Amino acid sequence: MSNNLPTLYKIFWVFITKMGRGVGGLLLTWVLARKYGAYGSGLFFIPYTFAFLGALVSQLGLGNACMKFAPVLKKDDPANLSFLWTFTLLAVGAFSVAFMVLVYIAPEFFSELVFKNPDRTEYIMCAAPIIFFWALTCLIIYFRQSLGDVSGITVIENTVQPWAMLLLALSTFVIGIDVLDFLLSITVLFGVIFVYAFISTRSRYRLRFSLRLNSSLKVRDIAAYCLPLLVLAFAQNSLVWINTLILGGIGSVDDSAIFVSGMRVAMSITILLYTFNSVYVPHISSAYSRNDLKMIGELYRDITCSLSLFSFVILVLSVMYSDLIMAAFGSDYGAGRGCLVYLILGNVFNCYTGPVGYVLLMAGRSRLEAFNTVTALCVNGVLCLVLYRSMGVAGAGAAFFWSFVLVNTARYLQCRKILGLRWLNPMQARIMGIQAVFAIALVLAWNTGVNRELTAGAFLGLYALVNLKSIRVLAGSMMVNHEI
Repeated sequence: MSNNLPTLYKIFWVFITKMGRGVGGLLLTWVLARKYGAYGSGLFFIPYTFAFLGALVSQLGLGNACMKFAPVLKKDDPANLSFLWTFTLLAVGAFSVAFMVLVYIAPEFFSELVFKNPDRTEYIMCAAPIIFFWALTCLIIYFRQSLGDVSGITVIENTVQPWAMLLLALSTFVIGIDVLDFLLSITVLFGVIFVYAFISTRSRYRLRFSLRLNSSLKVRDIAAYCLPLLVLAFAQNSLVWINTLILGGIGSVDDSAIFVSGMRVAMSITILLYTFNSVYVPHISSAYSRNDLKMIGELYRDITCSLSLFSFVILVLSVMYSDLIMAAFGSDYGAGRGCLVYLILGNVFNCYTGPVGYVLLMAGRSRLEAFNTVTALCVNGVLCLVLYRSMGVAGAGAAFFWSFVLVNTARYLQCRKILGLRWLNPMQARIMGIQAVFAIALVLAWNTGVNRELTAGAFLGLYALVNLKSIRVLAGSMMVNHEI
């Protein structure tokens, strides 16, 4: 994608790409729910989530290190890229293999940990190779991105992987395989994706295996940088998905599937956040390198106002139709309505505060951000254990919501202290005032029994009308190309 395009066009194309991943994942969850029910879906998602998070641990934060050091090493000597390629692949490959072997040595332990049943070892063992395949594929994606390749290989993560998984799920209606065989087919898919990513990247950049480093940069510098990012990357993803494993370990397989379904729907909101982060974070990083705090404040204003404006629409419609959304997955999912509402609220709060976590990273506060995220992960885990006993699966959603409120509030206060960011500007105040009026009106309409479809239609029309000025201002500010 050309850096000469206006920001608005970049947002549009990145949103289309991100939406492909989100829609593919959501449809996959729906297809599995209709095919296998809540119990069968849980039998897939629990070991899959375990392997996916295991792959993030195995990546060791070296992918993030590539983002920082690959341009530096290339500038010193292009041959250094072969060293970085070799070193990171060996480190991640060795650790992921060790992790995978540990799973095969003690499958009963991991089965009892995530399934509350030591007899489901075959599911854990079928998913274990994903730890190796995805850890290395994820590393390769970061490596390509560090060299400016934001298309090409990243299409694998956002399009090929989710849609290929969906096609495999649809094929189960024709072939009629059980959950275990489907899990095995997904593992094979991850293996094929890894082979393609490895061969294509090595060929495209003419990389070879080399441990010769011609730079003042040392291996210990890379290790010191990536360790906080290892903690951060694992904690960020675990904060979203760890409750899937907790519910499997202390609750039921069905509840795990219900939580995954609710999270897939709620994550549709964060497609907006991921889109704005992908486009704006390089601008924020560039502004920070110039010590241009005013520009950072303007960029942050554009992001938070835009996200607040549009995520409110998704929030309202999702809450209004939460019963129909969960019913679409099947009769087993009716108990997930409360969980869905909490998950949506947590993701909306994430959108309202904007990219505060990324801003901390750009400001060189990776350890502070790692502390924030790990703290939120611990709060989420403890609350999930406590609230599940009294609220059922809705308790897992509530735990997620409160942990996101905690971490994003802390991030914003830290950004305000370090960089002087201000969330409540005149435009944001206007947007929030309008949303408060709409929220009160919608509650009154709901309690007086007004037709739901009529209420939704009136809300969409009036909300767009009263926010027309804000939309024009934000669109105008995005029709520029910020310096990088």
